[in-house]
Amino acid sequence: MREIGLILAASIRNNLRFTVTNLVVLSVILICVIGLAVTFCLVLIGPAMQSASPDRSTLASDLSLIMCVTCLLGLGIYLNGSAFQTMTREKSRGNIETLLAAPLKPREIWIAKSLAVFLPGLVLGEVLTLLVLIAVNYLYFVPRIGFVANPWLLISNFIAVPLVYLGLSLIVFLVGLTGKPANGNVIVQVFPPCLAALVINLAVRSVLDAGSWTFTLICCGLAAVMGIIILLLYPRLAKERIILSR
Repeated sequence: MREIGLILAASIRNNLRFTVTNLVVLSVILICVIGLAVTFCLVLIGPAMQSASPDRSTLASDLSLIMCVTCLLGLGIYLNGSAFQTMTREKSRGNIETLLAAPLKPREIWIAKSLAVFLPGLVLGEVLTLLVLIAVNYLYFVPRIGFVANPWLLISNFIAVPLVYLGLSLIVFLVGLTGKPANGNVIVQVFPPCLAALVINLAVRSVLDAGSWTFTLICCGLAAVMGIIILLLYPRLAKERIILSR
């Protein structure tokens, strides 16, 4: 665990040094989050609040959708913008080979490199989701019906959704380390937008409530599937394969 912590800290510092890349990624995230949040507020929450007696359960469901999309975009876009750059840079500069020459296990390098991209995205996604929760409540709900929130809304958006992206990050770096970085990039390019689009479509059609125990269970199930995929791919994580994959 100590070795993982050391590699993790060094990797996060190195990733955050690329100011231009991080600023571009942050700008894209903010534009997407603010644009979608404002759109959903105008289309869903605004009309619902014009009712004489707004339905709290409906409003909670709409708020959950906005929070879920915010978390999905915050984590997804950051992972999308950082994972490929990180893997390509680490391999092209020989950093991975240097770490493998040290008394470190491939498993420790893989976990540390995955977390080095996931954790900053997690912080960003959680902060943006919290800001959306507070902003929507105080702009729309608090003046009339009080603060809208429930345990499942918080669990699904602050715990369950990030759990899915933790599994995704581990898969992306496992594939990228043992093969070409572009292979891992394909996964991260396809999965986040598809998941966000699916959640939006199901929620808008009232098929799925992003703040319910059902959604939390679905996210946990998806994370479990990713865990199985990781177990199947784990035998590929050998020094020789990582070195030859450069």
